[in-house]
Amino acid sequence: MLAVASKAVAYAEGRLVYVANEKIFRDLVRRESDALLDEGDMVIALKNKILIPNAGIDRSNTPKGYAVLWPKDPFKSARAIREKLKKKFGLKRLGVVLTDSHCQPLRAGVSGIAIGWAGFEGVFSVRGKKDLFGKKMRYTQINAADDLASAANLLMGETDARIPFVIVRGFDIKFTEKPASSADYFISPKRCIFRSLYTGKLS
Repeated sequence: MLAVASKAVAYAEGRLVYVANEKIFRDLVRRESDALLDEGDMVIALKNKILIPNAGIDRSNTPKGYAVLWPKDPFKSARAIREKLKKKFGLKRLGVVLTDSHCQPLRAGVSGIAIGWAGFEGVFSVRGKKDLFGKKMRYTQINAADDLASAANLLMGETDARIPFVIVRGFDIKFTEKPASSADYFISPKRCIFRSLYTGKLS
């Protein structure tokens, strides 16, 4: 399994944009957003079906006056990296996950999130399985992609660590050739357990 910092992929894809001032930056965020939830110190936006500040656009670890956008199609980027590495090294099984930092409501600090992956089941269900007391699980799904991204993010660092790649071994995942997409993780705001926060703001 290979975790790749999405910013490294974005740089390689030419996603660096010059922003002369804060107004231009805000306009860029609005253009890149699929939907806007709130505008304060940061713009809380829906981007690629992920709720993320500033539509994932970042000005850290960029030249002065520049911002870096997310890869245009993170799942497509993950598939391309996987195929090249499989061919180059003769690998039969390989998973690739693109990571970024994000904030969770009411939690201090940032952790990792997967914005795209390939070659493994990023989300899988344990619904119907029994717990220690024989009760069947009704709702639980495991987001392995986010778990891997968060663990890798801890090693990658947030400032000047310069570690854009992390190799993950020994994690029990199911490899697959099935293409992944945002449909694997996205929950409609109408079905989300936090839906009362989104009422009238997201569709």
